[in-house]
Amino acid sequence: MRILVIFFLLSSIMSCENKSGATLLTSQEMKELITLDSVQLIDVRSLEAFREGHLEGAQNLVYDDEFVQKIKNLDKNKPVAVYCRTGRRSEECSKILEKAGFKKIYQLKGGLTQWEFEDELVRDTISQ
Repeated sequence: MRILVIFFLLSSIMSCENKSGATLLTSQEMKELITLDSVQLIDVRSLEAFREGHLEGAQNLVYDDEFVQKIKNLDKNKPVAVYCRTGRRSEECSKILEKAGFKKIYQLKGGLTQWEFEDELVRDTISQ
């Protein structure tokens, strides 16, 4: 059953690519994707923002002048899911990842701001 869910998830999002070539994911799609062991989850916000809160399992690779060096420790054969606060920095990072030879790049649409907004909507719906 899990394989069917993953297949459906991946096939439904393949048409949702942004300018970087990364596949844009809604927060719900990202939640499902990051449950997979093979996904490398990357938070590109500042260390301070990362320490204030981040997605479980994420590693902090700050988007700065050294970003290209930082991604050299990632496995290009495994999918990479990248996020920031609003999606702008993660889109830039996705372009860099693509240039570096990563094939499967996923980006959280709207960043953590959208993730938190959608979580709040779900909580409000459940409590009504």
